[in-house]
Amino acid sequence: MLEKVSEKKIDLFEFHNTFDQHIQVSYKGPFDRNILADLGNYIKIIIGKNPKASKRLFKIFIELAQNIAYYSAERNNISGKDAGVGTIVIGEFENYYAFMTGNVVSNEDIGHVIEKCKIINTLDRDGLRKYKRELHSQPQGTHGAGHIGLIQVAITSANPLEFKVSKISESDSFFALTVRIEK
Repeated sequence: MLEKVSEKKIDLFEFHNTFDQHIQVSYKGPFDRNILADLGNYIKIIIGKNPKASKRLFKIFIELAQNIAYYSAERNNISGKDAGVGTIVIGEFENYYAFMTGNVVSNEDIGHVIEKCKIINTLDRDGLRKYKRELHSQPQGTHGAGHIGLIQVAITSANPLEFKVSKISESDSFFALTVRIEK
């Protein structure tokens, strides 16, 4: 006999309809090396019709997928290896691609992530490069030295980072990030 897991019911048809014709890639789950390779290959194939945007999109995919793999507070054990869990969605629109990621971040860390995103969004391309060099020169493990990948995403996309944080418990929040890549 199956036990009730939750009183919430998931309507797969409604879920399907939220992913209209603009969604090219959607994945939620653990981000281990094999999944990253498969998703990366898939992204190269489906978005390969626009080589310039495809190259930038792939670079952004690598940075953001690694952030989920390494830093997500939600973890999953895949074949004896620990992997971060998160979500990636890539939407294609007339003039741009929207690359969206989301993952759980501890409330202890989320303030630092928000602070870095706000700083990144105030800088132009030269400022971003200078900021990246400053953080890169700090000793590993120094508080605030991380998030170089987010800086690289802003440089590669040439657009600000759009982010939203939703508290999900006393210990964790959900961090959603959207980056726009012009075609």
